[in-house]
Amino acid sequence: MYEAFKKLPVAKQHRILDAAIKTIAEKGYEAASISTICRRARISNGALYKYFKNKEAMFYACVEYGVEVMMQELYLRYTNETDNLIGAVRNLLYGFKEFTKKHRDMLSIYSDLGSGNMNRFAAITEKVEYEGNMFFVDLVGKAVKRGEIEAGLGIDVVAHLLDSHIMLFSYSLVSDYHARRFDAFFGDSTNRLTEDEKIDKILNALKKLLRI
Repeated sequence: MYEAFKKLPVAKQHRILDAAIKTIAEKGYEAASISTICRRARISNGALYKYFKNKEAMFYACVEYGVEVMMQELYLRYTNETDNLIGAVRNLLYGFKEFTKKHRDMLSIYSDLGSGNMNRFAAITEKVEYEGNMFFVDLVGKAVKRGEIEAGLGIDVVAHLLDSHIMLFSYSLVSDYHARRFDAFFGDSTNRLTEDEKIDKILNALKKLLRI
């Protein structure tokens, strides 16, 4: 898949995908115009269809690109900087905060994959969720071996707990709905939590739940 596209210089690949991601984040998948994407990428409409069979194939490439960037710039980078679970989670949360400043559109598209009108792209989320699950399972497994948390809590259960908290936080950075949902669970109805306050709320909740 994408053989012709993969033959392009990496910089040009990124320019095309970044243009597509920006346009889709602004307009939504259905309303995103191929003409707008091509204008931003500085290529012709015909050239785009030489690289991708259709708009759907291009979107798949965008999501795969986003996951790759997220894994390299977030998960692998920030969690390797510490040897304890809470420290790794703290680094990852602050990493998401910084990541959003640079890749807000990318995270916005990923959060939209959970909406009902994106059901036909469910297949691509399986790979994303599997990789995310394996990452957290490995992180928790190491914490169990170090004696930080009790093995009886269940590695899969704790992995899901971490993923749920981190995803809610990350989506709250790009979605007003998720920001309000976060505040409904962790804040109050009168004041919106700051990003740093959200991080503190999550870390304190995890320490209590995991008895760390």
